[in-house]
Order: sequence, then C-alpha cells, then structure tokens
Amino acid sequence: MKGIVGKGGVGTASESSTKTPKGSYKLGFAFGTSNPGTKVPFRKIKSNSYWSGTKGKTYNTWQNKYHSKNDEHLASYPSQYQYAMVIEYNMHPVKQGKGSAFFLHIDNKKYTYTLGCVAVPKNDMKYLMKKLNGAYIINVNKASEVKQY
Repeated sequence: MKGIVGKGGVGTASESSTKTPKGSYKLGFAFGTSNPGTKVPFRKIKSNSYWSGTKGKTYNTWQNKYHSKNDEHLASYPSQYQYAMVIEYNMHPVKQGKGSAFFLHIDNKKYTYTLGCVAVPKNDMKYLMKKLNGAYIINVNKASEVKQY
C-alpha cells in the first residue's frame, strides 16, 4: 500500500517539525466524518472536535472544545479525516513539545506530503478501517530501509 509522509520526511518528530515520527506505533481509535463499518472504537467528528496542541493536561489528546491556536480543528479537514486513525506517537507518556496530532488518514490529492501524518488513498483507508478489528502496529520508516524487511 503506497502512502505519503511529512514534508520533512521520516525521522525525529516534534511540535515544530513537519517530520513523520520514525518507528513502530500502535494504531489507536478510529475517527472521521462517517464510520465505514470499523470494529475499532470510533469517534465521529463534530463541529467542536479538536486535537490539542496546547501545552498542559490536554496536550496530544482529542478535545471537544477549543483551547488555543495550537489545536487542530478536525472538522476543518473533512476529506482527509473522513476516515482516520490515531497513530499512538507521544502518548504513553505524553511529553510536551515532542509532537501531537499524528494520524493515518486519507491523502489530499493536491499535496505530495503531509505535515507529519501518514496518508493513503481513500479506498485503502476505508479498506483498512473495515478490516482492522484489534490491536495493530504501523511501522513508519524510510523507503530505503523498508526494502530490507
């Protein structure tokens, strides 16, 4: 399955970078504007759905209210987040500034990169969400290193 990663490539991610974090991470809950029939816990995006980039207790978590300009308004990306899943980077434990809002989501045909997420074509994302039914890992690596597996 082909996908795209952050504009800064794959490597050490942070709040101020556009890199996709390198490594293996659990895929967390699914979310989106509609549920394609996933068996994974699913949250529907509403007009007040945000992913917090605000330092403090809410950092790198789903919130149902706006905290600051650092928060990502999930409803602002209805195409990319029609179907999406959380990449559990910097979550257990959360470290302030290490990066937030890393998702596996639908690609945007206008761009050949993301701001740090992993994006795949809509049909692939829908397929994944319908097939997954337990704990899964996403392995994010440079293409040259993946070929070694």
